[in-house]
Amino acid sequence: MRLIFCLLLLGSVARAQTRITYAVKGTDTLYMDHYAPAVKANGMSIVFVHGGGFSAGDPKNQRPFAEGMSQRGYNVFVISYRLYLKDSSFSCNTPLSEKLKAVRFAVEDAADASKYVIRNAASLQVDTGKVFIAGSSAGAETILQLLYNPFAAPDPFFRQQRFRGAMVFAGALLDMNTMRKDNYIPMLLMHGTKDQLVPFGTASHHFCNANAPGWMMLFGAKTIYGQAKALNKPVVLYTYTGKGHEVANYMFREFEKMDGFMKGVVNGRRMGAKEVVL
Repeated sequence: MRLIFCLLLLGSVARAQTRITYAVKGTDTLYMDHYAPAVKANGMSIVFVHGGGFSAGDPKNQRPFAEGMSQRGYNVFVISYRLYLKDSSFSCNTPLSEKLKAVRFAVEDAADASKYVIRNAASLQVDTGKVFIAGSSAGAETILQLLYNPFAAPDPFFRQQRFRGAMVFAGALLDMNTMRKDNYIPMLLMHGTKDQLVPFGTASHHFCNANAPGWMMLFGAKTIYGQAKALNKPVVLYTYTGKGHEVANYMFREFEKMDGFMKGVVNGRRMGAKEVVL
């Protein structure tokens, strides 16, 4: 009987995931994997952007996260995006102009995917006032640039804040000046103090030497937290002492922390600036 129950449960979870094409750009067909709530819906939705150095990664690898959240009542959308550096890498030897182009393409695609979710809210069972955006590593960098666009004037669609909050796993900003009081949203940050790729504080990406073709300054979770605190805005930083870039995968394990953050934001709990050192 127990085996039958488990098989039925797995079958219900599998049926909850569907693939939706949200854009076609050149030879790239961009899609999102939609995981509908596997239990009673809590009204909240998450748009998630995977990592992979803008050269690799696949939405299917985020299934444990998406299913874990859907089993808590969340509506989850894991998006694909153009991997501009697919035949290269996001390393010190890759010219800065190419690295910035890869980021910009990812930001454009994350924006289009978010528009699709919001514009099709009725059919996707999305409450547009309770949409969170999240990302890991390169995906975390993507969502931060989408929220605090350093490239150009913001997309008119995003002049109105479309997200209730953000969850950032080992991500960084390109320009701290773009994060201001008027465009800030509550953020959950998770980062390791010994991250060897994306700096925990302020440093060059991959800690490249200043004369490297791909030298690029980044502002990680600790710096973002300090700015948010100075702005008197709500932010929660989980600092993982001695941990490296593996924290980019902590969305696979920190379900209670994510759930608590999003419920707190939606329920209007006073949050302030809080750092938890682990």
